[in-house]
Amino acid sequence: MEHKVKTLIYIVWIPIWLMANVSNGQNLQQKDGSKQTDPITLKVAAYNVEFSDKGTAEEIGRFLKPYQFDVVCFSEAPGGDWTKKVGAVMGLDHVIVGKYSTAGHKNKYKTIASRTPLSNYEEVLMADTLHTVTRATTIVKNKEITVYSVHFPFGWRDQAHIDETTGKVTAFVNYLREKQSSETSIVMGDFNFVLSTEEYRSPYYEMFVELGMLASWRDLNIDVTGLGSMVKSIAKQNETGRVIDHIIYPSSKVKAIDGQIIEMVEPLSDHKPVWALLKIN
Repeated sequence: MEHKVKTLIYIVWIPIWLMANVSNGQNLQQKDGSKQTDPITLKVAAYNVEFSDKGTAEEIGRFLKPYQFDVVCFSEAPGGDWTKKVGAVMGLDHVIVGKYSTAGHKNKYKTIASRTPLSNYEEVLMADTLHTVTRATTIVKNKEITVYSVHFPFGWRDQAHIDETTGKVTAFVNYLREKQSSETSIVMGDFNFVLSTEEYRSPYYEMFVELGMLASWRDLNIDVTGLGSMVKSIAKQNETGRVIDHIIYPSSKVKAIDGQIIEMVEPLSDHKPVWALLKIN
């Protein structure tokens, strides 16, 4: 009888043990010895808040809270504890505030609010301190993800702005190029450029494409030519559209499965929030 009981225990226990270890992709080892991880999903957003001129941190936080974002990159954000306040309302308790305000203006910081802890903060110079990118990493289900909060200069007003922007975007893209093999990067914010279309080639967006990166709008097959991410954008069809806020990532590592521009009845900024639900390998 005792022998039969022990046999029964082994019969029941062995399949359970196998299922627990096989189904847990995070504990499996691939042939090369590296850990195999299951894809994770991350809901992210970017929002230029126009130095919180039209809405307080608490008002912006209350508006964004129902979307249950995991990470939000803010641009033109006030310094100090503004991001901490908006994050507290949204349940995003981990924040990074960039060191430099864009173009040396008041309250135009790039910041990050996250549900998971942030570390490895770095301010990436785009040639000088007038335009920088705020970088941090976070770990979600054992996967390290690098988040970049951006606010690029204008690249279309006149030749001087074109030359300045080209140099600064090139500097940042070169920085990213060195990181692509070692990190999973998500770049979010106010890029101040539109995407390429059949009728128009965006030189700045094409720099990211050459790195193997993709904007969520393209991934989701959203036609942006009739859309705008600024409140005053005229919603009529044209060759490029007016979407200048983007979420960009390496297409070999990240896939967008949902996303959109958030339209607001009562705008809290001159920009609209943009978001994406990402599957990360």
